[in-house]
Parts: sequence; C-alpha cells; structure tokens
Amino acid sequence: MRPSSLGALLCASLILPASSAVVFSDDFSEANGTAIIGKAPDVGNAWTGNAPGITAGSFNTTGAGREAYATFTGALGAGQVLTLSYETLSLPNFFSGGYAGVSLYTAGSERLFTGDAGGSGGNVFWAVDGNAFGLNLSNDNTAATSVVFTYIYNTGDWTLTTNSGVNLSGTATANLAFDQLRVANGSGGDINVDNLVVDISPVPEPTAPLLLGLGVAGFAFRRGRSRSRA
Repeated sequence: MRPSSLGALLCASLILPASSAVVFSDDFSEANGTAIIGKAPDVGNAWTGNAPGITAGSFNTTGAGREAYATFTGALGAGQVLTLSYETLSLPNFFSGGYAGVSLYTAGSERLFTGDAGGSGGNVFWAVDGNAFGLNLSNDNTAATSVVFTYIYNTGDWTLTTNSGVNLSGTATANLAFDQLRVANGSGGDINVDNLVVDISPVPEPTAPLLLGLGVAGFAFRRGRSRSRA
C-alpha cells in the first residue's frame, strides 16, 4: 500500500463515529395530564411506580413522594461508557431539605443517585450519592439546569457536570451493569425533570493518538516524495 493510502486510511478510521445507542429517552411531550405510569417513553420500556400526569411537557413530582421507574432497552457492559443527561426546571421545593433526583439501578438495586441527596447536615446541594459512589457534594443548588453524568464500566470512573457550574468526579465500583433509572422524591423535596436520555457507547480507544500520528506521518512522507520529484 502506498504511504499516502495508508495515511488516508488511518485518518479516515479516526473520523468515523464510534457506534453508540440511546437505550432510554423521554421528553414528556404528550398532552398535559397524560399519565406517566404505564406510558411508553420515546425509547425504553413503560414507566412503572407512582407518579402524577405530565405537567406542561415535563415530569413534575410536586404534591407527594413519587417513585417512577423505567428499564433500558439494553444494559451497560464491558468496554462501554454510559451517559445520563436531563434537564431540571425551576421549583421552589428543589433543594428544600428533602430529597429529589434521578437514580440508576442494576438488577433492581439502586446504585447511584444524582440530585438533592437530602437536607441532613445541610446537604442541600447537587450531589452524587450511592453505596458504590459515596456522598459527593457540590456547593451549587441551582434548580433549573442541565445535567450530564458519565460512568465507565471497566474502571468505575465517573463525572457529573451541569451548565450551572457543578463539576464532580471520582472512581466508584467498576462493572455496574446499569439497566434502569428512577425519578424519585420525598421528605418534602420535589423535582421537575425533562428530556431524560441514557446513551451507551464504546469507550474511546487509547490508540487514537498513535493512529493520528501515523496518519500525519504518512501524509508528510507523501509530501516529501512529491518534493523530491520536482
């Protein structure tokens, strides 16, 4: 194979997108009052539990303690990273001293909680909590924001960021095969959630920088040969 062809092939392999799959999503775009329990999300299996109807295009827990569960179309596995994203809308009872947030489950057991973990000890801030993660607190209690949580299956490395400035990270228990989420609140806390999405994709290959270097080298070699013929 000519050097120019090798460089082109390697560069092309870098720009091809890695395969990923949305295993759950719900934008709650149905008519106001549509029952959430029993409703099919846009991707995933029907909601179960106890929840009110849709309010103005979102899932608003205001009024009582709620627990609503939905199962993914596939579970997280080896060599993959999970990305959970959602939006929260302004509510006076978010970060009020109760708890409210979005959790991830494996085989029916809650392993991760994101949101307001509860008012005990004044912990009324965005947090990551769970028996596999420990309690990780920010100093931000912005009610209306966008949230992105990532978790790498093989290593347990995780991050939680929001567009209001939260930036938490750590290493939790590895090999958690997340397959379900829950929206829940209690003890007087509430949450208003929209645009819930869970994506599972391959972890980027660590060899990408090497391949990029080889691609550039092939391109440079071709340019050198072109000059020598001039």
